[in-house]
Amino acid sequence: MLQYKIDVISELARVGINTTTAKNTGIFGQATMKKFKEGDTSISLDNLNRLCAVLEMQPRDIIKYVETEKDREKYISKISDKNIGNHK
Repeated sequence: MLQYKIDVISELARVGINTTTAKNTGIFGQATMKKFKEGDTSISLDNLNRLCAVLEMQPRDIIKYVETEKDREKYISKISDKNIGNHK
C-alpha cells in the first residue's frame, strides 16, 4: 500500500499553494486536493509529477510503499505461486 511520507497539504502551503491557488492556477483540481487532504494516494502520475515539481522533491520523498497482508495475498502470493509451479 502506498502512503504519503509527508503532509502534502502542509508542504503545499509552505510553497504558497492552497486549495484556492491550486484551483485558480489549474495546478491541481479540487478532487486531487481533496485526496491530498484525506491522505489518498490514488493520484495520477501526472499529478505526482506536478507535486514533485512544485515541492522540488523526488517521488521517494513524497510516497512510500508499506507492505500489507492484503498486498501479500492479492499480488505477491500470486507471483510466488506461479513461479513455484514453473520450477517443478
